[in-house]
Amino acid sequence: MTWVFGERGDPEVEGAAAPSPPPPPPPPPVLCTRSSVPCRDGLECISRGYLCDGKQDCGDGSDEENCSRFCNRPGVFQCLDGSKCIEEKYHCDGAQQCLDGSDELGCWKPTEDCSLRCDNKTRCIPKSWLCDGHPDCSDGKDEQGCIHEKCSPFEFKCENGQCVSPSLRCDGNHDCLDHSDEEGCPAWPLPCPSGEVKCPRSGECVLAEWICDHDLDCKDGTDEKDCDPKELRCGSRQWRCASGEQCVPEPWRCDGQSDCGDGSDETGCPSEKCGSSEFQCHPSACLDLSLVCDGKRDCADGSDEGGQCTSSACRQGQCFHSCYPSPHGPVCACERGFELKSSGQICEDVDECRRLGGHPCSQTCVNTKGSYTCACYPGYSLEPDGHTCKATGTEPVLLVAIQFKLLLYGMRSLKEDILATTDKNLIIFSIDYDLVDQKVFWTDLGAQSIQWISMDMKKKGTMVKGIKADCIAVDWIGRNLYWTDGTAGQILAIQLTAIWRGKSEYTVVLDNDLNQPRSLALDPLDGLMYWSEIGGEPQIEQAGMDGSSRKILLSQGLGWPTSIVLDQLSWKIFWSDDKFHCIGSANLDGTGISMLQLTQIKSPFSVAVFEDEVFWSEMKTRTVQRMKKMTGKNRAVLIKRLEQPYGLKVMHEVLQPRSSNPCLDTGCSHLCLLSPQSKGTCRCPAGLLLADDGVNCVPLKESAFLFLGLPTVIMQIYLKNLDTSRGQATLPGHRILPFTNVNQLASMDYVVQEKVLYLTEWNTGDIWLLRLKDSGKLSWRKIISVEGTVTDLAVDWLSGNIYWIGSENAHINIASPRGQYSTVLLSGSLYRPTRVVLHPPTAVMCFVDLGPQDDGRHGSSIECASMDGSRRKVLWRKPQVPVGLSFSDAGTRLYWADPGRGLIESIQQDGSRYRVDRRGIQGLNLFTYGQGMMFWTTVDDAQISKVWYSKAELSENRWFQVDQKIVDLKVYSKLSQQGSNHCSKDNGGCSHICLPKPEGQTCKCPSGYYLDDIKKCLEAVRCSAPSQSCKDGQKCISATQICDGHVDCLDGSDEMDCTYPDITHSTPTRKMPESGKRLKPKAVQPLQGTKSTKTRSPGSEGMNYPVRKMLTPPIPALESKTPETKEGGQPKDSHREKLLLCSSDFCNGRGICTMQGELRKCNCLMGYSGDFCEEAAHGPAPGHVALSLTIALLVVLVILGAFVYFRREQKLKRNRTASSRNLICHKENDQEEENLMNSETFVNEAYDEQELLTSLQTD
Repeated sequence: MTWVFGERGDPEVEGAAAPSPPPPPPPPPVLCTRSSVPCRDGLECISRGYLCDGKQDCGDGSDEENCSRFCNRPGVFQCLDGSKCIEEKYHCDGAQQCLDGSDELGCWKPTEDCSLRCDNKTRCIPKSWLCDGHPDCSDGKDEQGCIHEKCSPFEFKCENGQCVSPSLRCDGNHDCLDHSDEEGCPAWPLPCPSGEVKCPRSGECVLAEWICDHDLDCKDGTDEKDCDPKELRCGSRQWRCASGEQCVPEPWRCDGQSDCGDGSDETGCPSEKCGSSEFQCHPSACLDLSLVCDGKRDCADGSDEGGQCTSSACRQGQCFHSCYPSPHGPVCACERGFELKSSGQICEDVDECRRLGGHPCSQTCVNTKGSYTCACYPGYSLEPDGHTCKATGTEPVLLVAIQFKLLLYGMRSLKEDILATTDKNLIIFSIDYDLVDQKVFWTDLGAQSIQWISMDMKKKGTMVKGIKADCIAVDWIGRNLYWTDGTAGQILAIQLTAIWRGKSEYTVVLDNDLNQPRSLALDPLDGLMYWSEIGGEPQIEQAGMDGSSRKILLSQGLGWPTSIVLDQLSWKIFWSDDKFHCIGSANLDGTGISMLQLTQIKSPFSVAVFEDEVFWSEMKTRTVQRMKKMTGKNRAVLIKRLEQPYGLKVMHEVLQPRSSNPCLDTGCSHLCLLSPQSKGTCRCPAGLLLADDGVNCVPLKESAFLFLGLPTVIMQIYLKNLDTSRGQATLPGHRILPFTNVNQLASMDYVVQEKVLYLTEWNTGDIWLLRLKDSGKLSWRKIISVEGTVTDLAVDWLSGNIYWIGSENAHINIASPRGQYSTVLLSGSLYRPTRVVLHPPTAVMCFVDLGPQDDGRHGSSIECASMDGSRRKVLWRKPQVPVGLSFSDAGTRLYWADPGRGLIESIQQDGSRYRVDRRGIQGLNLFTYGQGMMFWTTVDDAQISKVWYSKAELSENRWFQVDQKIVDLKVYSKLSQQGSNHCSKDNGGCSHICLPKPEGQTCKCPSGYYLDDIKKCLEAVRCSAPSQSCKDGQKCISATQICDGHVDCLDGSDEMDCTYPDITHSTPTRKMPESGKRLKPKAVQPLQGTKSTKTRSPGSEGMNYPVRKMLTPPIPALESKTPETKEGGQPKDSHREKLLLCSSDFCNGRGICTMQGELRKCNCLMGYSGDFCEEAAHGPAPGHVALSLTIALLVVLVILGAFVYFRREQKLKRNRTASSRNLICHKENDQEEENLMNSETFVNEAYDEQELLTSLQTD
């Protein structure tokens, strides 16, 4: 019974009363496109390519019927096995369509890369390899039936078929190999130029160096006749042949190849070690083991027979490979490519690729079991010898700069052509090329420019002018051109597309500590550059192409590296050495140094590497030569001309491989330099600076910014973002530098070039260094730690020295860069210093001293000095509190603000032209000057802070509001932090601290050291208790010798800062050392005179002994520099001003300060002069020395007499009343201020008190 399912799926019995449905109508015919055909049943369409393809695609199989008739049609190819037919366009398309591959058989057609098939059709020969003189097929087919190409109408055809430029015809140089280009030429003029000689018969001139050089240069051959044997001098890296007529490089000695004409380089060599499958004959011969014990004597001494030959037999399994009888018993042998282990039975594989001294492959070596295989990099093909790699593609061309011409030399066709000719008075020094834009670049020293020409010689241009380039190099990936300037000590770069429009657009890549950079080589694939330096100690260095990650690659074994070149295939760097007359090489990590010193290498100038050969231009013989790069063998002269060859390069696409350019993704506005790790770094041309975004370049003026120091953050505001409107309650565009570990900022300074910020905070004596170079990565480092609080600091951005003022002592201190060494710079006649500012280019330092706290009549002063503390002078003295002392941009004028009177004032650095720049400023708090603008802050009664700004020459009143307390503000710019001083390079030659001054530098020593000569510090003596060290550290003295009226220290420091009770004038005497003796330091602890307090107990007679005091003046309570803490008072010292009048620092530590009336006078030590002993005296004449000694003895006698007189008057002065002493004190103070104002140290000649009072009253 059959079941039929209805619509609901209910089974019904067949044959039931229900009527049967009508048959379905036939389907409509299928419509096929023009590229397809219908199947026979008309149900589907298939592509025409599926017809007769051996597979049934139609449901009825009709696509595979009657195929013989279909395949015989035109435009159809039938596979050889008859299983398939394909359209003709798929025949020989490089993709197999037939199952038997017959559609791709016999399809070869000559192409540029495969112009000939040889070696049983297993090898393709590029067109550039055909007829190049080097067989590349095993059967030599590529060098058979060679017919030289026809020369163009613009070329001269040599008799041997060679083509050369017509300009080379009759130019005095043999450019044709058969010299036919110089035949039939007019006679040479007489006489020959200097350095050349005339051939006796043929009449042409040849270089004197070519006479008897084993190369025919005269047509008549007379240059090689009647040659006397020259005295041969072999180099330090050469070996003299036994004949005495030849020198060969040391590596050629006993290398298995005879290089000396008499074969002496292979005689007397150590006996060769036989292989594991060889028998050692005596003394040095090796014999195959199969010939041992064969009944025939093969060794000269017969040692291969006899012994145990007949009695010994090999046991089964005794050896790993094979076993042989020998006179010494059975021995094991290994197959080729294996060697016996120490056990003498087991064979192990030999790694031929790593064997010392072996170079079996020119590029890549792959070790296999018992053998090895060689492979080549892309762009190269393996030669039939299985070892050598040869570049495919176009013919390699040697580009040579020959005096004022650019010569092209076909390295396979030997075709020569002139690419460009410049002015005959110029010399093309260095060259390079770019295959992307098909350009050749060159530089000549005379024109001081870099020029280019297109390779089709249709276009030329100039990239840059006004530069001095010793060597140029093309970055074909990053699209830049680099060059070295040996005179300026710089490496520079410019875009390859740059066009000279009267303005330079290059950037300086490196300019720090470059000692005459000469040659330059780039590795754009890795973002690295290499250069040689010939000044001082010659060396080769490496860095990123953006100047980063710099390191020394080679510093030993170099003479004068004139040129360097990279060989990425062998991972080596090659250089030419003009001093050692050799070609050197080393691995790119500095290891594996090798030197090839050939007799023919006399004065190499430029070097290039291609395939397995190294090429160089020879200055002395005016040739271009080549040799094997690893061995120095197969040397040949390629070019020999009367003109001097200089730079050379090999032009081929494998030397400039294509790669992605990382700079395309950086978005740099100007230049982008490649860096390691395949990244790009934005750089700016001269005159522009990189903005904070690291992408855009802005003018120098737009780089200026204002730092606002808030209690826990620093706010940076670029001046270009300041609003020109009168005032705004919102902040302009800015960024915040937050400091999580700073509780309350005290002072700051910033070095723009290094992006380093220096900070101090209240209640700590630490100076912090913060690097801002890496975005998001702040590097903190504590560099100085002192007692109390560092209330102000200033950094010499040229030398890196740090100047600061502390709260514990009335000193100005100095520390070397990064705080390694520190010392006191100024301490004498300082009361309450609050501010120090520097102008490093002019080596000038200025500071504010608020004066003694107990004497309101003395008042504040603004003083200046050289940055070594010498030439100190007072510029301005008024009863006011100056804040925000700042230099003008040129350093010729000083600006400050007076919050008490609401003034902004300024004065010239020489003390003249005082003026009031602003008046009537309410709530004036802080001030600074920079970039021709004045900035000041105000705080109103509601404690709202505003920052005001105005151009110095205008009366503008623009401001913006800041919601936090402002503790400091300063303006910075790269434009303002430029220049140099005598300490900006190599620390001025000083061993420890270098302090610049306008005419030079002063070397200073830190605590615990003394100055042995002008620049070198030595460790001071260490004194054992109770002895103490003199300030100069050269001598130990007892405690009783301090302040005893006698000078015991060489620097007189034992009588400095002393008080002599009831003695009006005290002149200590100095004890001179014995004649001819020099005091040597001892290893004892030095005395810290500025921090120790020493008293003597009163004696039985009630006398007061001398007392040495440590003065700690209080810090003024200024809102700008004082945290919100309670003020504390200090007892006044009525004698403080008098006690500080004379100190060692007043005479710069180089003399003894004495009082003459109320004036200070320096008695300078021998070797120093000047009012403050600030100048080092030059070597005196013997007469001056004698005179100086006589005067010194007289001075000592006078001092002794004065001291006796003062002691006698002591009792009378002790009985005087206190009121009379006070009267004298007031008179002395008045007299002191009068003398100081009139002294030569006070230069404020333009100051007019009456004029100032009048101006204030009218205001």
